[in-house]
Amino acid sequence: ILAVSHLIFISQIAKMELSSSIRSKRDKAREEICTMLQQETSTYSNRFDYLAYAAREKNEKIHARFRRTICSWLFEVVDHFQYDREVAVYAIYYLDTAAAIRTKKQDKTIKRREYQLISVTSLYLAIKIHGGHHNTSRPDIQSFANLTNGKFRAKEIERTEIDMLIMMKWNVSPPSASRFVVNFIYFIPEYWGQGNPDELKSSKNEILSIFEVSRYLTELALHVSDISSNYNASEIAFASILRAMDDAKDNTYIPDWVREEFISNITKSTSLTITSVLPICSLLNEYFRSTPSCSEQDITTSHHKVHSPVSVRTYHTLEVQGDSSHQYRP
Repeated sequence: ILAVSHLIFISQIAKMELSSSIRSKRDKAREEICTMLQQETSTYSNRFDYLAYAAREKNEKIHARFRRTICSWLFEVVDHFQYDREVAVYAIYYLDTAAAIRTKKQDKTIKRREYQLISVTSLYLAIKIHGGHHNTSRPDIQSFANLTNGKFRAKEIERTEIDMLIMMKWNVSPPSASRFVVNFIYFIPEYWGQGNPDELKSSKNEILSIFEVSRYLTELALHVSDISSNYNASEIAFASILRAMDDAKDNTYIPDWVREEFISNITKSTSLTITSVLPICSLLNEYFRSTPSCSEQDITTSHHKVHSPVSVRTYHTLEVQGDSSHQYRP
């Protein structure tokens, strides 16, 4: 009896220490979430569905599939040069923001060549600003001009870069869905397996798996204009984690109360609601099923690298010929 009582006591102490650590991490995450939500609803609240505008004009050159191809190319180039994948996320934000502002200003859809030029410039700008921790030197502007296979000159990219910075009012560090995921993940409760009191089980591995799939889904969501143009990064992150938790149930034991407590933690800490993100989950389900990419099991093969959600080569938009494999040819 004394031995069992001692084990129960030790288990309770371990749980208290673990709970204290989680609370500390959640407090820090809550602070960052609060800051990002404020940015999201003020400085970076300039969403505009320019593709819907193009559809109303019956523009056959600027459409969701073309944008999807460009998003894929951006991730492909970032992976090729081994930059953090968040660089591509920033580039897509710059692309969408600049295209939206120009569309509203001109009151008509921008031309296809202009859209391509903005996308190349967006990547150049994102690497300049957010690729600073890379272990090799950053490509110069002429390298980016060469990347387009002569389609754009260095001076065009430089001029467009200045125009874009002015349009965006130099607001170039938006809160991303993947960053929200990093903080939201702390609100998934730690739980313990059934059995003897001393069999304390952390959910670390399960949460890590959910985290990797969630990040993958936030990148996938960027390719879907119906999501990226109509929902905030925080909503996309929340939906991605919920979708990842549902998928994880197929391979591991996750009690229903864990999902419910996570939803409760997020809704209490933010203005997000489960109702507001359900449409995103549906869109992700639909697009995920139609995407010829790696399986969900492949996503968690490595804890440090997630492959492109959609390979550019899948869409046959690039000519794979030696060093020209990443030239811009959508």
